[in-house]
Amino acid sequence: MSSEEVKAERAGEADAAQAAAEANAEAVKAARPKHRRMRDMALSMAVLLVPLGLVYWGWGWIAADRQVSVVDTAGNLATAASLGLPAIEPELSEDWKPISTHLAAEGETATLRTGWYSPDGNGLQMSETSGAATEVDEDLTGAGTPVEAGGIQWTSYELDSGEAWVAEIDGATVVLSAEPDGIPDLDELAEGVAAAR
Repeated sequence: MSSEEVKAERAGEADAAQAAAEANAEAVKAARPKHRRMRDMALSMAVLLVPLGLVYWGWGWIAADRQVSVVDTAGNLATAASLGLPAIEPELSEDWKPISTHLAAEGETATLRTGWYSPDGNGLQMSETSGAATEVDEDLTGAGTPVEAGGIQWTSYELDSGEAWVAEIDGATVVLSAEPDGIPDLDELAEGVAAAR
């Protein structure tokens, strides 16, 4: 083999080695994670946050437009009065809605329950009974905590289901009860009861 052929062969080997090195460098570069720009990260966050924002806004809109079924309590109030209950109809704003009414009489004990939907969207219940508070809820025992609302002295009880206020009014036991979210509305309901006396 002539010296020129040897040189040509070595040059070819050098070119092949250089091409292999460049190919390796490109492969390593491609394998490295690309640095993300702030714009790319902002777009990724927008893709996640926009649907969540729409769901949140839609749920708020649906909840605000919620309708409640109002019931007529007049019949049960009249019957309760004939059974010797005070048949109190609390003086509340028009934003308070009566949503249920139930009258039960067992022996000499009559109990009237009225469910209320407060302006804040919470459910409360007002019960009147000619028996003891335990006729309304068996957990209403013990000393409780004194509470004053609307000039009436109530006894407050913490329950697993929320809170209840108990008072003796016109010879009957009146119980106001609320789930945890509705506890702040108890005071307004109690004032409505006081105003109706």
